[in-house]
Amino acid sequence: MRLIFIGVLALLSTNLSAQKNKQTVIGIKLHYGSIYIHTASVKNVSGARPFGTELEFSKQPMDSSAFNKCNCFARNGIAISYFNFDNKILGHGTMVSYFIEPAYRLSKNLQFNLRGAAGLTYATNPYDALKNPENKSYTTHINPYLQAVIGLGYNLNENIKMLLMGNFQHFSNGAFKEPNRGVNWVTGSVGILYYPQNTSLPDYPHVNNPAIDKKIKFDIGTLFVPQQGYNSKIMAQSKFVAGAFAQATKQYGRISALTAGIETYYNKLEKQTGDESRWLAGIHAGHAFILGKVSFSQQIGLHFYNKTQDVENFYFRYGLLYRITNHLIAGISLKTHQDNADFTDFRIMFRL
Repeated sequence: MRLIFIGVLALLSTNLSAQKNKQTVIGIKLHYGSIYIHTASVKNVSGARPFGTELEFSKQPMDSSAFNKCNCFARNGIAISYFNFDNKILGHGTMVSYFIEPAYRLSKNLQFNLRGAAGLTYATNPYDALKNPENKSYTTHINPYLQAVIGLGYNLNENIKMLLMGNFQHFSNGAFKEPNRGVNWVTGSVGILYYPQNTSLPDYPHVNNPAIDKKIKFDIGTLFVPQQGYNSKIMAQSKFVAGAFAQATKQYGRISALTAGIETYYNKLEKQTGDESRWLAGIHAGHAFILGKVSFSQQIGLHFYNKTQDVENFYFRYGLLYRITNHLIAGISLKTHQDNADFTDFRIMFRL
């Protein structure tokens, strides 16, 4: 019995020691906002005022080694959200996402927060030719989901932190099936986080000259997209997309890097008209947030070879990548134009 008691004490001691540098945080938020009308195709949902709630479970590292990675404290975890879009055409949505939220200590009780999240949405009222023909925003129940957040956190006491945030949210099916103009909405949110130990972030000295690998990294990779739905712009269905790309990455901060690259892909269409080519090629440049093995990228691109009718030359690309090893990286990427998603691809890349 004495040995068991000593063993239990040892396990508790080990667990408490491990938890000193990382806390499990639980939070809840309330959202209220408006639909962003980004194209004339979705004007029929203007005036909608989405409202919802968000529940999250996360880990908050508190040690100096975590702080030194970005001169911040990057909390990460899972969020579950529910929104009523205040419009019978759009219905309701439930989102599950993974997020990373760096917090920058402004004072003992005040922090500045940034957040990026990606996941999936289940939306209740997709386009239906008979039941819901006016929904030009989405056509599938399940859609990829993205969120970008900026705001402030304030410590109310040693266990409760209050959040005031501005949020931009988007979901669409990545051109899997039309119509697919996407749902964009902006909200303000207020929330609280529960810290079981202490809300105060330690005051570590800033690292003025962080040890950053300043060498330019070169990546080569492939991308693939399975069969998609009918695309009204090019008046054809894409059977598959396959291509290759090369990219250079230059890190200039603990969590920031610049990117530039070139890509080409073959779009196998169900039908083709005239002398259009199925090949497209483009160049792109942008920025990436690097948070451990995960990175979020945002790029703007230009097709320099494009003979496919009605495919715009300027495009945007948003990526979520995971570094499996020092040389192998995998992830997904969403390619969009001004008012429509082109496709979501699966990609794997090798770092030279």
